[in-house]
Amino acid sequence: MSIEDWRTEINELNGELLRLLNQRARLALKVGESKAAAGVHICDHTREREVIEQMCAANQGPLDERAIVELFRAIIHESRRIQARAAEVEATKSERRAPAPHEARVAFQGSPGAFSEDAAVKLLGHAITLVPRPTFESLYQAIADRNADYVLAPIENSLAGFVHASFDLLLDSKLNIIGEVIIPISHCLIGCPDSTFERIVAVESHPVALDQCRRFLAANPQIKRIAAEDTAGSVARLISNGDPTRAAIAGRRAARKYGGVILRTHLEDSSENFTRFLLLSAEKNFPAAADKFSMVIELPHQPGALYSALEPFARRGLDLLKIEGRPVKGRPWEYCFYLDVDGSIEDAGVIDTLNELRAGRVETRILGAYRAARISS
Repeated sequence: MSIEDWRTEINELNGELLRLLNQRARLALKVGESKAAAGVHICDHTREREVIEQMCAANQGPLDERAIVELFRAIIHESRRIQARAAEVEATKSERRAPAPHEARVAFQGSPGAFSEDAAVKLLGHAITLVPRPTFESLYQAIADRNADYVLAPIENSLAGFVHASFDLLLDSKLNIIGEVIIPISHCLIGCPDSTFERIVAVESHPVALDQCRRFLAANPQIKRIAAEDTAGSVARLISNGDPTRAAIAGRRAARKYGGVILRTHLEDSSENFTRFLLLSAEKNFPAAADKFSMVIELPHQPGALYSALEPFARRGLDLLKIEGRPVKGRPWEYCFYLDVDGSIEDAGVIDTLNELRAGRVETRILGAYRAARISS
């Protein structure tokens, strides 16, 4: 057979491959619809790993395993992209507008009086209805459960770092970031109304709060430390039990809320203690003046992948305000990267950068766009 004969046969196979790929894509859309109906996230890394492993096991060559992995990752990437695009179109059709944030029910994690409650009021004002939730899991479920219109979630602390439990739930959710607020965290020693500092033998608070007050606790070894689920809840239990020998570490708001007496102020080791919170919505109602956005990227597992993904930002002068790596569920030793970017998602440079990343098979997901917060006093 001549070269042209071989090429004719290849062309026929190309046509068959195209038909099969589109047939597979149509099935992937059906899977995406089923996921949406069941409230399941589009990404299923365990299933993707299983598909690739099955194809590698079935491969008889001459393509090697690396080629099979790259080919099927590209196919899976495109399937996920069209699933996401279809989900966005469907969401737009059935969009239920939430009330304006300043008049809405806002869920936060912790008991009334928590720092999160303080952050919600500072961001949105006193007209909101505050909805306390006991755990991060229940917090991120609050909108779906119709208990809240918005969620305010902590994402990082200037001393303790990233709040990984909150971030992982954000990735698993379909919520969008539409705002942020940064507040100072100042810890007080709070006792019962008839208590004095000299009587305190035990103090209760969240482990992070206790850790941020190590100097104070080290200087007072007679005070036993007791870890609890949240700061404000510790004050609520303290006042309810009425034990004058016990205290709690929390903020002034919690002391006012439950009628506790402040025995000492500014227990924190560092005055540069701030927590950043994100306002989350089920809709992509990004503010018109948004000048910052957050996104997640997933990279192909190959040398130079991270450099190749970040270089387009640098080339266009886009400032990356934060980069945080997290393990990808179901794919050991592979990571996704959270990025905070200075700029608008409507800027030409940003649009070109995102298009370049997607063309290079970098998985991208915009988590939200919002106005950059100033540190509240």
